[in-house]
Amino acid sequence: MTGLLPQVARDTIESQSAYSASESFGLVALVLLVVLLLEQEALRAMRTGPDRAKALSAFVVPLLLAVMLTVTLRITALLP
Repeated sequence: MTGLLPQVARDTIESQSAYSASESFGLVALVLLVVLLLEQEALRAMRTGPDRAKALSAFVVPLLLAVMLTVTLRITALLP
């Protein structure tokens, strides 16, 4: 799989510490969660079929748990 990544991206990933890598993961997950929640609300406003909302919920719920876990671990790391 690493053969698919350009060398610049590979160097960037390998040079990051675990702390900064988890920070970027948290940011990407949070942005993705916001986009999916906005899409879910747009589907609800358009009154589309419930199948689309259920399919989107299948992605939103696990991503919400991942974001909440990331935020919780970040906050506990700041506490003395």
